[in-house]
Amino acid sequence: MAKTIYNYWFIQFDFPDENGKPYKSSGGKMSFCNELNREIPQNWNYTSIGNITICLDSERIPLSNQQREGMKGSIPYYGATGIMDYVNRPIFSGNFVLLAEDGSVMDDNGNPILQRVSGDVWINNHTHVLQPVKGYSCRLLYLLLKDIPVSIIKTGSIQMKINQANLNNYNILSIPDAIRTQFINCVEPLDTKIMQIQQENNNLIQFRDWLLPMLMNGQATIED
Repeated sequence: MAKTIYNYWFIQFDFPDENGKPYKSSGGKMSFCNELNREIPQNWNYTSIGNITICLDSERIPLSNQQREGMKGSIPYYGATGIMDYVNRPIFSGNFVLLAEDGSVMDDNGNPILQRVSGDVWINNHTHVLQPVKGYSCRLLYLLLKDIPVSIIKTGSIQMKINQANLNNYNILSIPDAIRTQFINCVEPLDTKIMQIQQENNNLIQFRDWLLPMLMNGQATIED
């Protein structure tokens, strides 16, 4: 639903105008933006990813398999594409968007691999750690990043990498403050629900991974 609202407002540009009607469908004026190579609402502009994000890459700490074995716990340890393990303490706490930096950096559609994470986490050095600047939200940032063509910002052909400079310099739509605030107020409850369900799923995965070996070796049984 959050993605659908975003596409309706900022891809089709049918966000509510001053009369509450869909902007473009109701005759809202458009103009061509060379920097984005597309039409956008008149008087709108573009910005760069570096202008709307805070990059926390310098705070990342990678851990080897051996190191993780010695600090098992319940804190998710994130890599480029997802949770790799669970450790006993975090190095980050808050709300973040992760964008894969090297290795597996794009999906089947050629767009970046993104993760929306929150709470106490440990993040290794294979994914960029991003927070939105004031006036933006993690969900909006996630949606703004999701359609970036990785081929434009990556380096390397065999071992692909998205460096900070290329990412920060990529131009995206600059949404006016009032419309952006309206969108965030609309989507934030959805984001909260998404993150709650994601946490529940992570808890179930941890429980499954703990219980299954016990069932397999007879340490635990299931009674009718």
